[in-house]
Amino acid sequence: MAAAQPKFRLSLQAKVLVAVLGFLVLLPVVTLWIVNGHMERQMEDEARQTLATAEAVFLKSLDNRSRNLLERYRTVVEEARFKVTAELADRRTIDGLLLSVLEDSPEDHAALLYFDDRDEFVTGRRRSSATDLEKLAAATADLRQKAQAGEAGAGVVGYDGRVYSVLALPVTGSNRGPLVGVLTVAIVLGENAVQELKLPRTETLLVADGRVVVSTVATSALPENLLDEVAPAGRATDARRTLVAGEHFMARSGDLGPVSPRQPGIRYVMMSSYEARLQAMITTRRTVVGLSMAGILISGIVVAWFVRRVTHPLRDLAESAEAVGRGDFSRRIQRFSDDECGDLAQAFNRMTENLQTSRAELEKTVTTLKGTQAQLVQSEKLSAVGQFVAGVAHELNNPLTAVIGFADLLSQVSNDEKTRPHLELIAKSAHRCHKIVQSLLSFARQHAPERKLVKLNQVIEEVLEIMAYDLRTSNIKVITQFAPKLPPIMADAHQLQQVFVNILSNARQALQPYRQDGEITVRTFASGETVHVEFADNGPGISPENLTRIFDPFFTTKPVGKGTGLGLSLSYGIIQEHGGKISAHSAVGRGTVFTIELPVAADKTPAVRTDSAPPFAPAAPRPSGAGKSVLVVDDEEWIRELTRALLEQDGYTVAAAASGEAAIDVLRRCAFDVVVTDWKMPGMNGLQLYEHLATSDPNTAKRVLFMSGDLINDAFTDFLRRHGRTCLPKPFAIEEFRTAVAGVLKG
Repeated sequence: MAAAQPKFRLSLQAKVLVAVLGFLVLLPVVTLWIVNGHMERQMEDEARQTLATAEAVFLKSLDNRSRNLLERYRTVVEEARFKVTAELADRRTIDGLLLSVLEDSPEDHAALLYFDDRDEFVTGRRRSSATDLEKLAAATADLRQKAQAGEAGAGVVGYDGRVYSVLALPVTGSNRGPLVGVLTVAIVLGENAVQELKLPRTETLLVADGRVVVSTVATSALPENLLDEVAPAGRATDARRTLVAGEHFMARSGDLGPVSPRQPGIRYVMMSSYEARLQAMITTRRTVVGLSMAGILISGIVVAWFVRRVTHPLRDLAESAEAVGRGDFSRRIQRFSDDECGDLAQAFNRMTENLQTSRAELEKTVTTLKGTQAQLVQSEKLSAVGQFVAGVAHELNNPLTAVIGFADLLSQVSNDEKTRPHLELIAKSAHRCHKIVQSLLSFARQHAPERKLVKLNQVIEEVLEIMAYDLRTSNIKVITQFAPKLPPIMADAHQLQQVFVNILSNARQALQPYRQDGEITVRTFASGETVHVEFADNGPGISPENLTRIFDPFFTTKPVGKGTGLGLSLSYGIIQEHGGKISAHSAVGRGTVFTIELPVAADKTPAVRTDSAPPFAPAAPRPSGAGKSVLVVDDEEWIRELTRALLEQDGYTVAAAASGEAAIDVLRRCAFDVVVTDWKMPGMNGLQLYEHLATSDPNTAKRVLFMSGDLINDAFTDFLRRHGRTCLPKPFAIEEFRTAVAGVLKG
């Protein structure tokens, strides 16, 4: 059934045009937006800088004006005529003097007031009746108090819709006599004065009682909410944008400060116009937009022509592709140009030639992937089996302890010569089982990579012990030819075990169906600074075409489910990581030889144990246990019975507990010279019992001897080393147990 055609379909030409034109529009829009924002910020920053400068100049000019007025009137009060008149304290005379001073002053001087040394109003003169002398006297009370103390002061006050610069100067008698009065001067701070104080292209407003009282711009042009925006009562504001009579300003406000807490302060508003810069930016923006539109139009025409030229041959390519999709691999496209479109035509022709070959290769790959998947599943199963084997092997150590111990015990007390060989055979078999269990535990457990000095012969012997049963039941004889003084190597023993197991397993699987008298020869020798290991079998051999691929991942000649194809590949990687080499030589019908070369360790000190065994109790003479008591803690009944029999045979007083909790109850009732405990038990284990004793009874904790069937456990090994404790491995011989107990008593 043919697929339904969409109702709305855009051609490639339309899509390319939309994409290109969209980009051409978006690019100038984004550019203009970024540039416009940058210009606006720059413009506002310049306006703020101008505003800050204007504010600083205004405040500095106002301060200089106050200083000049103070100097001027300080000269007046220092005149001999003024001092003599003030000393006379005659109201009429002082009134006349004030009148002459006021007449000699400029017109913006509003009033002069004189107070005696008790701050009592004496007389005053004003230029206009609009100036209220009583309000002026009240507004300057704080300044007069400073003047009464001999300190001249200046400030700004506002009332009745006017702003005044006020001065208060102390008046002393002749010859710098005591204070006789205070002269107060009020000068109108009007528009002309403010004009002189401000910078060009800036405007200044003075605000008193919540309204504008002085302004360098027409008051009618000011918006009604200007003060709410830029000069809210009670606090200064940062620079803000505002619009005055259609002109854009940056404005900020401040407080000149009251001369008296009882008088409201005078606020000022500084405004700087950035209208000219704004109009220039708008003009630039319009120019950029116009040029961008013209560029977009021209670019659209060019792109439309180019896309039309490209899409025409693509239609031919689409028709040919549909024919190939129907199975017609004979279709070819004529090269219509020498550019990328022509290259596309040639690529299409090569594609049709390779499609049939690719289909065959794909089918082969799918088949290979299915086999690989089955191999990976089998590998996962083997990993799970390995974990299961490790758990089972650990559990065998406890019954093996009882078998070995009771066999040794019976062999010591039995006088029957016929029975003694049987008991020795039981003990020997149990010891063999123990060695196999330890090898299985070491091989199956997960290990972090760890390089240390190892004896290669010892590692191979442990692997052969693990595989002895499989090799023997497959009728395969193992011949070992070990060099007696093989130098140690620096290696990870567990990784080498994995390599040797892989090689021996492959040899066994090849020999078993091939012949009934199979042989594997394992040979070690040293050559210079290299140690060699050879595994030679008399099996069917490997064909030359397979011999070159045996180390490739997932390569195997075994049936699905019988092998993963990863063993030799992993072995190759492990040997490479150890700085060595692994190679294979084979001839069909003559067997196979695997050779491994490993570098000799630079340090020739004796090799350490490969199982990383913890420290054990040193051997000691067998003493009598008379008068000594021992508590045995183990969840296995036969372990408790075995240790009880051994200890009571030596004269010890023995008590037993099946858990850590039971041991604590026994220890509460009586003390013991030695506490022998297993470390793995249900509930409270041996480590927790030791930690409890270390807190509640440190002396008893020092006499704890551990037993364990899992000495490969890294956490337990670290615990023993940290606390300086000893551990007796299960299964143990009778003399080992007695020596360990005696060693704890001696310690």
